[in-house]
Amino acid sequence: MEENTRRGELLQAAQRVFSQHGYHQATIRAIVESANCATGTFYLYFASKEDCFLALMDKLYGNIMEKILTARGYAASPSDKLGKSFWAVVDGISQDTELTSVVLVRAAGANALFEERLWRVRDAFAQFIVDDLRECGLSDHQARIGGHACVGALAEVVGMWARAEQSDQELRAAFEEIERIFWVSWNLSLPRSDNQDSASREP
Repeated sequence: MEENTRRGELLQAAQRVFSQHGYHQATIRAIVESANCATGTFYLYFASKEDCFLALMDKLYGNIMEKILTARGYAASPSDKLGKSFWAVVDGISQDTELTSVVLVRAAGANALFEERLWRVRDAFAQFIVDDLRECGLSDHQARIGGHACVGALAEVVGMWARAEQSDQELRAAFEEIERIFWVSWNLSLPRSDNQDSASREP
């Protein structure tokens, strides 16, 4: 438990440092000073600054995927799964706005490995949407194109939101518009409004 606590403290310190200075200007020295620990302690948990940043990326996407999986557990139909998954992304992103900004803004163009990790996570979420659309009756082609197009739109909007440091309400309003556009194109009924309050809340 103590090791997990120390690792968590280092991640929180790294999050602050990356948020303030960006990836390239951040240093391990600044991270350990913020965490009030020795440099050697940092290397007990992370092999490098890059490794530490990847851990922050994993933390964000772990939060989002947990929200998605929990929300899908309460779904009554394929279209309900789709809607709950969609709004679970908002819950996961807005859970820690500083972390979201660090990962989605500070990681952009900083490292090829970060870009690859971002694409891999986007593909994983897109697959949820593709599978749900197939279950909703769309063809394989429609589901694949629609699922990846929707995730691309979400990623663009979230990036704009994080860069502009907008409110959660503005993010939700943008998601509502994306939802309307795509659900109409898929000929699906819009999810119930309670999905927009909390995607992971039990009905």
